[in-house]
Amino acid sequence: MTTKLHLAITAEGHVVEAMLTAGNVSDITVADELTAEVVGCYVVEDMGYDSDAHRAALEANNNVPVIPGRKNRKVKIVYDKTVYTLRQRIENFFAKLKENRRLTVRYEKSDTAFLAFIALAILKSYLR
Repeated sequence: MTTKLHLAITAEGHVVEAMLTAGNVSDITVADELTAEVVGCYVVEDMGYDSDAHRAALEANNNVPVIPGRKNRKVKIVYDKTVYTLRQRIENFFAKLKENRRLTVRYEKSDTAFLAFIALAILKSYLR
């Protein structure tokens, strides 16, 4: 069974929240829990986190959602494409984590041990 890693990262590259889900779980199911502690920020997410309810939850915490709408939306979503370019930092962060073969292959069977090695990889990237 595959797993997905969800991270909430600041613009400076600091991890705020991390969680694992099963590979067949939709991203939007954990979106509110992942961003619950985020207040007064631009929240840059990909299309997997697009929903009206999630946007309302972000705006209730005084956040600005920068999430492109899915292709099947009837009403197109307007978002700041300049701010959305910051999403590249998220992709680069995941690329740094994948440099660690142990995380890419996932030798650990338990989620707790896997998250521990993710934490070590994050610390390793901070120390560089």
